[in-house]
Formats: sequence, C-alpha cells, structure tokens
Amino acid sequence: MKNLLPNTYNLTMDELAFEVKDISKCFSVMEGDSTSLKGAVAQLFSKKKGGRFRVLNNVSFSVKKGESLGIIGKNGAGKSTLLKILSGIIQPDEGEINFYGKTVSILEIGTGFHPELTGRENIYLSASLYRFSRKSIDERFQAIVDFSGVGKFIDEPVKNYSSGMYLRLAFSIITLLDAEIYLIDEVINVGDADFQVKCKTRIEELIALGKTLVIVSHNLNEILTLCNRVIMMEAGEIVQQGGGEVILKYMTHALPQFFSFKDGDYFHSKDPGNALVNVSELSISKCGINKYRNGIEGLSVEHPFTVFLDINKLKAVNFVLRLKVFDSTGILVFACSTLRLVEKMSATGSYRIEFEIPANFLNDRMYSFDLTVFDVTTQHLMAKVDKILSIKMGNERLSEVNETMENQPGIVRPAIVTSIAPL
Repeated sequence: MKNLLPNTYNLTMDELAFEVKDISKCFSVMEGDSTSLKGAVAQLFSKKKGGRFRVLNNVSFSVKKGESLGIIGKNGAGKSTLLKILSGIIQPDEGEINFYGKTVSILEIGTGFHPELTGRENIYLSASLYRFSRKSIDERFQAIVDFSGVGKFIDEPVKNYSSGMYLRLAFSIITLLDAEIYLIDEVINVGDADFQVKCKTRIEELIALGKTLVIVSHNLNEILTLCNRVIMMEAGEIVQQGGGEVILKYMTHALPQFFSFKDGDYFHSKDPGNALVNVSELSISKCGINKYRNGIEGLSVEHPFTVFLDINKLKAVNFVLRLKVFDSTGILVFACSTLRLVEKMSATGSYRIEFEIPANFLNDRMYSFDLTVFDVTTQHLMAKVDKILSIKMGNERLSEVNETMENQPGIVRPAIVTSIAPL
C-alpha cells in the first residue's frame, strides 16, 4: 500500500527544514530494535516478509521551517523508528533524508550520558555529540543547570542522580542548545508536575522562536496544542496528514473501542441489547441524543441538543445521576448531575431525564460521556458506565471565511462577543 496523501510541499530550499524521500526499514527477528519494549512491539505488529519485519514502507514527507509536526499512531506503526532514522541512530534500508539546519533529538532521554561522569561533564559530552563548540556550551551552561534544577549536584556522577534529576538534566541540555530542528519522542512529560509545566513552556518558546519541531506522542492533547500539522502512521506508512481532523480520524477509526457507532451516525449510546444499568434499585433502559440539528459532520455546534436517559426506579431510594463529559484526548470538559432535582424522582416509576447542552459550547471534535449513579443518603456508588455515549460535533455549514480564521482551537468554543457598536 502506498502513502495515501501527497507528502511534500512545493517549497524552495530556503523554506525547507528537511525532507524525507521514500524511506524504508526492515528488522529481522534477531535484529537490534527489539532491545526496547517499543521496538519489540513494533516487530510484533509490523509486516513480516521472509523472516524480516518491514517497519517503514516508502515514507515520504517534507517539513517547512518553523513548522511543528506531530506524528501519531498505534504502537508498532513505525513512529519511533522513523524518528531514530531522522536522528541518525539507525540507518534506513532505502531512501534518503536531507536536513537544512542543525538538528538535535530527544528520544530515549539521557542517551549519550555516561554514568560515571558528573552532570557538568555530561552536559559538555552531550552537546559535543551534536558538534556544538565549547564556547557555545559555556554560554548556555548556567541556563541548563538552572532549568534542570540539579543545582549543587551538578558535580556529582549522574549514576547517583534520581531518575527525575536524570530526566530533567537531559531535557534541559537538548532544549537549551541553539538548534534549528528538534526531534522529540514521548518525553514532553518528564519529571514531576512542576517540571512538566516547564517542559511544555519551553517547547512553546521554541515554537515561538520559529524553531522546527517534530513530536511523536500518544498524548493527543499535547499534539493538538503544540502542533500545526499532524501525520498519522499505520503499519509503517503515512495514511493521513493534515490538522486536528487527523486526530479525530485516529480516535474514531484507529481506536474504535473508545466510541460507539451505528449505521453511519456519529452519536449513539452503547447498545448491548439489555439494560444499560440494572441494579436492585433502578434500571436504565436507554441513553441517547434528541432535540439536535445536524451539522456537516455530526451535531451542529451552533444548535443546542439534549442528552436523555430513560430510568425505571424500582425502590424508594433517592439517587443522583452524574454525567462526566470528556474530549477525544481524555480531558474532562465538564460534569453535570441531577442533584438539585432529587425530589422530582422521589416516587418509584419511570422517568426520562434530560440534560440540555447549550449551543456554541462544545467544539468541532469528538466527546464521550461517563455515567455514575449515587445513593444520596449513603453516598454509595450504585452504578458506573464508562463511555455510555459518544458524539461528534461539527460545523453547521461550510464557512465562507478563511478556514484558518474559522477554526477555533480548544475543548469548548463559547460565543463570547455579545455586541459591537460604534463609540
């Protein structure tokens, strides 16, 4: 299977950061990339031909200067192997790569560290591997130490460092070197929570400085917020590239177990054929969407819609239903519940509960709903159903304005501007 989309821009040499031309790579059963867990998984899931696993198959794409490119795909898709080839750690069997700027990589973090050397010595060693002069390292040395937070331990052998100190120093070295191109593999969230914030801020600073970044990650929220183009890989090939819609396709097709679909619709509750919830106190027979309007692809973001649940209350127990709404990257968007209306369901019988979601609130993306049911008196969890419902929001019509201006990043998209009037 060939790559499905064109992978090169029509760019001049001055505009290009680097270009990849028809890269292919195979590993044998006994060969070297099985030393890591990800490499072993890649072998398991890659195409096998005559005792060799084809990890990359005729991959081509170009990256322009100042672009932030995200690469996504399931384990074994070839993402990390591609980045190792870009970094020069391994060589392709076929194809070529042309770089037009100094490149550094943050892959298996700390690669190049010598455990017997001190943090200071490893800073100079790591930077020299990328052919930075000692003068340029001297100029950045204190900034690297300060950013890493290693402090007084900089002259201790790194073998005595905690894993967090080791990771922080390695990340600091690479991102504070003045390169043009940065290759990053699954290491944005290193160290503790405070340092993770510093990591993301530093990546954003590099983007603002016009650096070129290639980021491989399973954290789709990071890809959404940091990258302006996304490549999706599958079985060693590029199957789609573009913007946020690539992540949406990945979530809805490459990972279908997260969502429920039926007859081509974008919004259906789980439908096991039996009650969604069936406990001694109550049963829930149905969960779905109504009072909506269709957009181009999914529910219209410009129209309200209602999530409903049909309940059969079997015992005189006061309970609360709560819905938690998540976006496709797993971020909690909001929660809502029936807590203020408990008295309206005091008697046994059948009820329909409706949650109205306002217009111009949810964005053009995928969302899922988790349901929990609590006993009000005992605060006991009576039932829990993850991803009881999934929906796709979409624009109501094709925009007549510039597509870039119309695209609104973020989990929600409230219509904030209420009026415009002359002074």
